Amino acid sequence: MNKAPWLRLSLWLSLLPGLALAQGAPVAAPTQTACTVEGMLDEVRVAMKTGSPAYRKYARLRLKEAAIALPPEALGRAVSQERDPAVLEAVGAALATKASNAQKPELLQPLLSRASQDVDPGLRAAAVRALQGSPSVEFMAKNGDVVTYEQLVRDSAPEVRQAVVENLVTESAGIYFGHNPELAEAAVKVAAASDDPAVAKRLLGEVSMEAASPEAVRKLTQQLRSEDAGLRAAAAKALGGVPGSESAGARRSLTSLYKSDSDLAVRKSALEGLARLGQSGARPLLESLRGVDPRLDPEIDAWLSALKRNLQEWHLILREKQRLSP
Repeated sequence: MNKAPWLRLSLWLSLLPGLALAQGAPVAAPTQTACTVEGMLDEVRVAMKTGSPAYRKYARLRLKEAAIALPPEALGRAVSQERDPAVLEAVGAALATKASNAQKPELLQPLLSRASQDVDPGLRAAAVRALQGSPSVEFMAKNGDVVTYEQLVRDSAPEVRQAVVENLVTESAGIYFGHNPELAEAAVKVAAASDDPAVAKRLLGEVSMEAASPEAVRKLTQQLRSEDAGLRAAAAKALGGVPGSESAGARRSLTSLYKSDSDLAVRKSALEGLARLGQSGARPLLESLRGVDPRLDPEIDAWLSALKRNLQEWHLILREKQRLSP
């Protein structure tokens, strides 16, 4: 086994007693365990039951790091047999790390089976959470889409649906930094498949659409006709972030939405989407919408004032607009 991880572990072990004293709480330092799946799971199990939050995090990270050198068959068996949700999440994350490092997405099949088939909703949710931080959308596709987030978001358990959202949001921001067309398309599909408006709104509101494909943009545009006003508003904001190649169609859809939708929040979101699509070039279009809904003319004025600053980053424009909002 590579000695580097264990050198880092020795340093961790030497620091833990001092850290515990600094925090004013007597915490027993973890004991050295054999580098086997069973031995490391024993430590994780103890940490989950009696350890501090810092120790629990350390035990999970140690298992993930060691997983690179552990046999995948043993990790897979542990995932299939584990009955404690916290431990299942930890060993599942280790298996996902192994699959990613070895570029063998088929290793995830035991974890995907638990996520979709386990009778215990807590264990299904733990299995889904274990995928967080891995290229899970890609891995599901390479496993033949036998299990997908579209299926999992229909789960009867709220904790499973919440885990799906957290995974996609984290994957978009933390792995691809908003630049992955497959992930954007997955988020739109999952939002459309969900019966929970809160789930759909968060997906469309927080997963970047900067690399969305034409098909994803088309499906996103369809959400503008949803019966749920919150979902229409979320879709309108998301359309503001689509690639430049899709901006003309998105601009037409948002302009039509602003003129036809009677919901105030939806119209405000349409204005935000239009401002983001055109930024400083959106000013003539926003001017032309003055008077459509007099209640929102001050909102248009705030956008026009913010866009006049010629700021180059959207988050700066948005912050300036929020400062100017009536």
